[in-house]
Amino acid sequence: MKKYLKYDDVKIFKYENFYLSVIYTIGHILVAMACNRIITGASLDMAAADAFIEPIINGFWFYFLLVFLKQVFVRKIEQSKSAAINVSQIGILLALLYTIGHILIAMTCNRLLTGAPLNLAVIDAFVEPVINGVWFYFLFEVFNKYKKRRILSGLSGATRMPLANSISKFAPINNKKYSDL
Repeated sequence: MKKYLKYDDVKIFKYENFYLSVIYTIGHILVAMACNRIITGASLDMAAADAFIEPIINGFWFYFLLVFLKQVFVRKIEQSKSAAINVSQIGILLALLYTIGHILIAMTCNRLLTGAPLNLAVIDAFVEPVINGVWFYFLFEVFNKYKKRRILSGLSGATRMPLANSISKFAPINNKKYSDL
C-alpha cells in the first residue's frame, strides 16, 4: 500500500492540461475584467458580468459552427466543386467565421452589459484577445520551464531516462506517453 501512495514527481504532470486550463481561464477572466474597466470605464460588477457571460455565448457560437454550419459548408463546397476552397480547408473558413462572430459577440455584450459607447466596445473587443494571447504565451512558457526544471532535477535515474531525453517535446498537450511512468 505504501508503494501505491508514494509521491511520484511525474504524477504532477498527469493532469497538466486541466490545471493549465483552469489557470488560463482565471487569468482570462481577470484580463477581460481589467480591459473592460480600463477601456470602457465600466463598473467592476458589470466588467465581471461581461467577463463571464461573453465567453459562454462564444462557446455556444463555437458549438453552432462545429455542429451546424460545418455541415452546411461541407455540403455546399462538395456540391459546387469550387476550386477556390475544398473540404480540407474548412477549418480556415470556420476559424475566420468564428473570429468575426467572436468580435461581434464581444462588442454586443460589452455594449449591452456595461453601456459602453460602441467605439470603446470595439476597442475592447480587439485589445482584450491580444492581451489574452500574450497571457497564454506567458503561461505556456512558464509551465514548460517549470516542467523542464522538475524533470531534470529529480528524474534522471536509469528508469526515467527516456523522460529526461524528451525535453524538446515539452508542451501542455496531451503527451500521455510518459504520464503514467
